[in-house]
Amino acid sequence: MTDTSTGAAPETIGKTALRRVRVRAELIAEARRRTAADGLAGFTLDELCATVGISRRTFFNHFASKDDVVVGTAIDDDDHALEAYAASSRDPRLLPLETVFDDLSRLIVARIEQVGLTRERAAAFRAVLEREPRLFAAIMRQGDEQKRRVIAAIARHEGLPVDDPRVDAAFTLATALTQRAVEQFFFELDAPSRRFDDVLASWFDLARDLLAVSSTTAAASPAATPITTPATTPITTEPSDREAR
Repeated sequence: MTDTSTGAAPETIGKTALRRVRVRAELIAEARRRTAADGLAGFTLDELCATVGISRRTFFNHFASKDDVVVGTAIDDDDHALEAYAASSRDPRLLPLETVFDDLSRLIVARIEQVGLTRERAAAFRAVLEREPRLFAAIMRQGDEQKRRVIAAIARHEGLPVDDPRVDAAFTLATALTQRAVEQFFFELDAPSRRFDDVLASWFDLARDLLAVSSTTAAASPAATPITTPATTPITTEPSDREAR
């Protein structure tokens, strides 16, 4: 995983954009440190901005509120990457959603790097949530909006209706796998050299293998045998020979 204090290498990003990434990373880190120590009410935006060396006006070019800077959601989060993905078209030689895990993986890794969520900062963020549990509500609200935006981007890229259940299923599965990868990378692994994108890719590969096995098993299963009702002897009202006698 790259050094997320800068988010991207200087040679791949302009100076203005690089400064924006650095300022946001510094604001997020400082806001989380202060929140974990003193709570959201323990500092002002002016104090936060002074520490980072920006004006209050500049702060609002990056974040809409104190809650947002602590959570790590900037005003234009994911806009460029998500729009570029949505505007591109699936290779017509491929089946719908054939590369959706690869596409979402790239977006997720970019997002993790964008908010500067290193192993150390993940621990700090957990301390923030323990100190200010109401931030969970802000995260969930952003999650609903993010889901809508990502599903719309997937559908547009794939040329599918936005209400296609396969799009929702792909997003839901990718979200669950990402959560598991985050848990493993930030809180379970004792391998500092291992990259987050490698961990995420391993979970996506497992999902592909399971889906492939399920598909193969279904294709190889014999057709179901129709259930038939055994023939029964008709009930008659005619008397038996014994009764007749």
